[in-house]
Amino acid sequence: MNDINVTAYGSTDYVGRSAFHLSDRDHNILLDCGIQLVPKQFSIAPKGVDSIASTLDAVLLSHAHIDHSGYMPSLSRNGYRGNYYMTHPTKEIAYRLWLDHLKIEGQRHWGESDLDRVFHKIRTLNYDKTFKLADGITARFLNAGHVLGAAQILIDWEGRLILYTGDINDRITPMFDGYDVPEEDIDILLIESTNGDRYVPERSKINVGLRLIAKQLTAENHKMILPSFAVGRSQETLITLALDDDLNDVPIYMDGMINVMNMITEHFLSEKWVSKRFLAQLKDAGLNSPFEKSNFIPVHSISERTHAARRYIARNTEGSIIVTTSGMLEGGPVHTYLELCGDREENVVGFTGYQVDGTLGRSIYDGERDITLDNGRGRKKNIVLKSKVMKFPYSGHSSVDGLKHMMQATNAKDIILIHGDKRNQEYILNYVKDIAQPRLIKEGVETKLLSA
Repeated sequence: MNDINVTAYGSTDYVGRSAFHLSDRDHNILLDCGIQLVPKQFSIAPKGVDSIASTLDAVLLSHAHIDHSGYMPSLSRNGYRGNYYMTHPTKEIAYRLWLDHLKIEGQRHWGESDLDRVFHKIRTLNYDKTFKLADGITARFLNAGHVLGAAQILIDWEGRLILYTGDINDRITPMFDGYDVPEEDIDILLIESTNGDRYVPERSKINVGLRLIAKQLTAENHKMILPSFAVGRSQETLITLALDDDLNDVPIYMDGMINVMNMITEHFLSEKWVSKRFLAQLKDAGLNSPFEKSNFIPVHSISERTHAARRYIARNTEGSIIVTTSGMLEGGPVHTYLELCGDREENVVGFTGYQVDGTLGRSIYDGERDITLDNGRGRKKNIVLKSKVMKFPYSGHSSVDGLKHMMQATNAKDIILIHGDKRNQEYILNYVKDIAQPRLIKEGVETKLLSA
């Protein structure tokens, strides 16, 4: 039986450019192929992937987020001619994100022809369906509880079971009831460690605070601006607001790519992809979709001149909620809203997602109020942000307890920590020492999997 090795081309002791190469003497499989977004700079590719592209038997994508998917179209440019395996929602979301990235960065990493080649080689699977990757190697996707279509990847490599978690969440969220645990014992576990030193509060507790403040503000005719990631967090936030009847008369404006992702989400509101609990909540509320409520207003529906629509929303006297991109305030419509609404002390800017160091969002989160905005047309403007800043500690990743549970429940013999910073990983190494002995790997170094 051949030894199995893993080589990480990113996302070892940091988050970004996830790409993990599994190989033995005869086979090569790639799990994810993302880029690393760097504030105010061009993105960084996973170094070393180009040289192995033509040798790959299969490529699997856990979910659509750009740090897991953004470099995938380059594989066709570098000689890969096989299939790309993912869930159907991931295909739809990733394609939109790829188009958006092409618009932002141009053909730095790959071009339109590469994207077309990839799109026609995508094979989509439901959760819990076994499919063949190569002779003696099969895989299946398990629900990850992270975003729509997100999957853990369970590989049977000639009788040895390898579980790559991708991004997982143990908490009950608007659309999901946490991650699934495979019934089989796992030999090798590649597990994310994003929240390795963090207890994540239950969503229900945070939701109460968000809704309460939204009601208070809008009742007093003030504005609540919620910068949000287009994929995942924006839909969760909107669902949380939609299921509160006390907000039925409050205008809730949706701006940026959020509207596209809402439409994709609507296509997959079935038991295949979201929890039965969530579907029952929609039914009880008399809704087919949480985004169909009459007070949910896409900004582009107000006027074809989006800047005029945003100015109207910002300057009218009604209390309203604005859910808009970008989640870390690195561009997007949120800059216009901050310019037009941020001078009012009674308004609120509410953070619902993690803010990376170096982003405008992180600067504001840490207390900076003299900020520079970009209107998207090449013009900068300095303002003093006077609106209140509030923090809602949501997370799309598993709490440290959930990570420990996954290690314990899978009975994994070899555990490798990925996708988290050194501090988080050092905490986990100590936190789980009574049940497991996880280890770290170095980027670009081929490492033997112990249980192989």
